[in-house]
Amino acid sequence: MGLAASQARFLGLTARKSNVEYEGQQVNQQRTALANESSSLYSQLANTTVPTPPDITKYYNTEYSFNYNGKTYTFSSLPVRNSDGTYSLGLSYDKTVPAFEKLSSTLGIDLSKAADETTLGSEGASFLRNYIPELKDMGDDTVVKAFTGKDDQLLYCQIGDSVYKYYENTQTQNIVSKKANITMDKSGNYESIKVPEIDENMSEISVSSSTVQDTAAYNQAMNEYEQEKAKYEKKMAEINNKTEVIQQQDKTLELRLNQLDTEQNAISTEMDAVTKVIEKNVEKTFKTFA
Repeated sequence: MGLAASQARFLGLTARKSNVEYEGQQVNQQRTALANESSSLYSQLANTTVPTPPDITKYYNTEYSFNYNGKTYTFSSLPVRNSDGTYSLGLSYDKTVPAFEKLSSTLGIDLSKAADETTLGSEGASFLRNYIPELKDMGDDTVVKAFTGKDDQLLYCQIGDSVYKYYENTQTQNIVSKKANITMDKSGNYESIKVPEIDENMSEISVSSSTVQDTAAYNQAMNEYEQEKAKYEKKMAEINNKTEVIQQQDKTLELRLNQLDTEQNAISTEMDAVTKVIEKNVEKTFKTFA
């Protein structure tokens, strides 16, 4: 290889080496950017609060109640003291009321024996109209067949072509007392009560307390926890997916960088060889003209 050719080859190798070094720098910059992105994801992961389920022991309330004439009354609101020393509070109790369900089919029901067949009459009409909306426009002379069971307990009633199943429904009734008298024990717990809306004679009734779970509040807290848990799991999945993509990209760049290192070493080796050729050519030339 002549001197000119050697120098041209050396310049070509130098340019190629510069390109490889530049590409290597670009790869390193990309890997640095990926490392910063990975660090940001890790910070998000570290700063994300893991949702915890609600502690059921925190969802209990003290419930006050008393019994009077076979009914259990519960404080539906805490008493508020009036200026005259009496208390205003809400009370609730369960009341059993008649109910009728209109049957779409009477298959399997024995309606062959009617215990009674009569017209409604004003009293009966008033009773049934309160619980069977379809009767509100029917007259007092409407014929009703009543089907009873043991101890004459009403089971079904038939009005025209319609059959209704009788059952007892429990409804919550509410009372607001504005002039109740309440006695407390030394610990501040309600001990006894007098309620004029229940007993006009203002008899003193003993009040008892019990600890009951606030199911509604606990269920609400559990629903909120499930929502937060779903958001947390979604965020974790997104971070993990992004991290996997970054790792794959970094692995690809690392392989490329290794290829560039190999290429650069090969170029350096060839440049050393060309340099030696150039040196020999120069030395030979100077000897010729010496």
